[in-house]
Formats: sequence, structure tokens, C-alpha cells
Amino acid sequence: MGTHCSRSFTMAQERICLALLFAFLVQIVLANGRENRLNYSNVDLAKFLTDSPNVWVLKTTEPGNVTCRHDAYGKITDNKTTFTRFFVNNTSTNIKKLEGKLLVWESADKPAPGKFDAIEINDTVKKREYPLSEEVYEFQSNDRSCAVVAVLDNSLETTSAWLDLRVSTSTIESHPGQQCEAEFQRVLSYYPERKERKQKWRMSYTSDCKNLLKKTS
Repeated sequence: MGTHCSRSFTMAQERICLALLFAFLVQIVLANGRENRLNYSNVDLAKFLTDSPNVWVLKTTEPGNVTCRHDAYGKITDNKTTFTRFFVNNTSTNIKKLEGKLLVWESADKPAPGKFDAIEINDTVKKREYPLSEEVYEFQSNDRSCAVVAVLDNSLETTSAWLDLRVSTSTIESHPGQQCEAEFQRVLSYYPERKERKQKWRMSYTSDCKNLLKKTS
């Protein structure tokens, strides 16, 4: 995905535009998959983050050159958690301490009662007008080793939206995202093409990512 609204918009206008477009795309994706779904989506975000607290982004439509994105989540208490996000931007390695609030995204297919399917992410140090990002888990595998995640990001001067295929550290080398690959491709079929790329997605994880992460510990 990697979608943008008009460059003539102010930051506030652009974010509203992107948020509405983001919500619309999530709604369309879930609605088109509903014939194969139960009454509720299969997502249980608290359970996913508990069973897979260390997660890599394997494939993404994120614009730019960020790779090796990795999240290490702590314990979830009162629907809140703190975590460390590692990523590489060109040749620069970055580590951020973040906090997340689990919530229910207002979409067609809600999770079962008492479950969550989205997370609002904020910086633990810098207070912002808007959340750093909002992430909607559209699908997770039965063994909770992978997930398809739609991201609405406000970390830069512009608001962007993209799609991730995320995989747990325990399976990233053996069978990364097998149960989620088909859903990732299905969701991508509803998202607009990126003209600068021959395909809609790019690889975020490489065999060097784990070594780069180890160097920071």
C-alpha cells in the first residue's frame, strides 16, 4: 500500500484523509473476505503478542528504505504494554522504546468479545498530537506465529499507510509466514499499485537482520 493524500493538505488534513482512506481499505478487505469467515475475526492480539513477543516484519509495502524491523513486547497489563522497536534505515540502526494500548478497531469484522485486534502506539518520551502509529491486525495464523498488519503511521511529517507480513522470531528461518502468505497476497489485491516498484511489496527481513539486532544487545 504506501498511500498518501494530497501534498497541498496540512498535516491535520492529511492525517484525516489518510485515516479515512485507511479505514475504508480495511473495511473493504474484511468485507470481501467475510464469506470465508466466522461471525468474528480470528484475531486475539493479546494472545498473539504473549505467544509471539518477538516479531519481525518479513514483507511490507512501507515506502522508504526501512528494513529489519523487529518488535520485542513486554507483559500486557490492563490492555497496555511496552516494547522495544529495532529497525535499520539505510545504514543507520535505530532503537525506540514505545508503549502500546490494545483496542478494538471499528471495522466490519470485529474480534470476539473481550478480544482486541488493534494497537495504538506512542513514544514513551516525546508527547505528540497524534499517536505515533495505529496498527490493525487483519489476520493471524492459528498457531499465532504470523500476522497480516495494516499500519497507519504518523512518525514523520506526513501520514502514511502500509501493509506488513509479520513473523515470530521462532519461525522466521524455518517456515516464515506460511499460513499468512495467502492472506497477505489477498489483502494486497485491494491496494493500489506503487508506480516506482514492479511489485506491491518488498522484503524487509534478510539473513543479516538477526546479527544486526544482536550487536545492539
